[in-house]
Amino acid sequence: MPDSSPFIAEFKLTREVRLVDTDSTGFAHFSSYVRMMEETEYAFLRSRGLRVVLYDDRGTMGFPRLHVRINISDPVSFGEQVLVKLKLTEMDGKQITYCFEIYNALGEIVVEGRFRAAFCRFPDDDPPFAILIPDFVTAALTAPPDFHTEAQF
Repeated sequence: MPDSSPFIAEFKLTREVRLVDTDSTGFAHFSSYVRMMEETEYAFLRSRGLRVVLYDDRGTMGFPRLHVRINISDPVSFGEQVLVKLKLTEMDGKQITYCFEIYNALGEIVVEGRFRAAFCRFPDDDPPFAILIPDFVTAALTAPPDFHTEAQF
């Protein structure tokens, strides 16, 4: 069942299932769905003027995963076009949550997923640690889009 909860932002990406996405049965391997979701997240960030890895005068920052969930109801196979919908559903100052739906060519939801990520600083010689999401990142993620929200990969 699709997630009908309120969301902060939405983005869509259409892509073809590639041979490298499939296993010996010809269906997409479960790890490929996670990759499709990540590709959609990266395209969403780029559409908002952000990158996966960010830099400021204090160093490197980004959103490493805390939790990933995936539910596959019907596999897709090589050559199929899929639509991946991303919804940014939560932001609490240090963490964000994305919900994903992957649709087959018939418009049916075949995969649902969820990522929870923390915003972290990555010091050169120390372990990463969570920090507050900078204002410029929050503004970019929450601003109304003034661009097309669907991309072709």
